[in-house]
Amino acid sequence: MFNQSDAKWNASTGGNPSRVRGSRMSRGQSMVEFALGATLTLVVMVVGVQFAMLGQAALALNQGASALARYAAINPGTVSSGPASSLPLPAQQLLSPTILTNGGGDLTVTVSSLQSNGTPQTGTPNQGQDQVLINLSYVTAQKIVLPTSTLLGLTFPTTLTASNSALYE
Repeated sequence: MFNQSDAKWNASTGGNPSRVRGSRMSRGQSMVEFALGATLTLVVMVVGVQFAMLGQAALALNQGASALARYAAINPGTVSSGPASSLPLPAQQLLSPTILTNGGGDLTVTVSSLQSNGTPQTGTPNQGQDQVLINLSYVTAQKIVLPTSTLLGLTFPTTLTASNSALYE
């Protein structure tokens, strides 16, 4: 028997039942392609965010070294080498919270004095002639959420450093 609904079905598929099956299969293929593409896109985004966080920490470290060098030059003897938590409160307030993770334990400050001829000096600086040299070293373990070993050919830094100097006043 041939009824009207069969005629409509045959007209829409061209009389070929495999055309209906093919459209269902292409929907499944689209879902698999989306899943693969979305996974790759997500990985690229996470790696990009990771590098952005490390870049922000590097900028904060450079700014902190500059600010601490200026503070130490204006206030000789107030800044000493050690973890950032051992800095006086006004000096700690010059640093960004971005690098003061772990209570300042991830940031190490090294203070030295350079004579006018460029040689390091451990004694009392000559006011107006010597420079204070601040070296900051930051452990990035709190910033890195991805594996620190090679990931897709990328290796994330485990330590960032910055250095700055200022003339003692």
